[in-house]
Amino acid sequence: MIASLVDGVPAECMVGTFNSHGWVALLITVVGLCVAAYSLSKGFAWLGEEADCKRNKKEPPDRRTAKNWLLGLWVLLPPAWLYIEYISLYRHFGKAACFESFKYAQEIVSRGWLGVLVVLSGLYFGKEIFGKE
Repeated sequence: MIASLVDGVPAECMVGTFNSHGWVALLITVVGLCVAAYSLSKGFAWLGEEADCKRNKKEPPDRRTAKNWLLGLWVLLPPAWLYIEYISLYRHFGKAACFESFKYAQEIVSRGWLGVLVVLSGLYFGKEIFGKE
């Protein structure tokens, strides 16, 4: 299985798709993963907080502003980064032979972003979306 995955990838692409400045893309990707983990952990913490308040018959704090900001940033920043990486970074620093690998990686990342976006939307605003208390 692994051999079949490597067969179609040019040798120079095995170490990365950028000639230089690839560390910028790696750094922003790692920061994005950290922000995704933070957003998900906050969502679960807020759910727990709401459950505790409901159990103790207290009014939960209003987290709508924080949820809107986190979800808004998650909606806007990853696609903007993918666009900048595709249009600016790859044109100047990308390896020509690795373009198909680069596009495939961006396709995978965009699907992951969309999946996290759906999960965050449900986690943050599921009750409002489905009309449940």
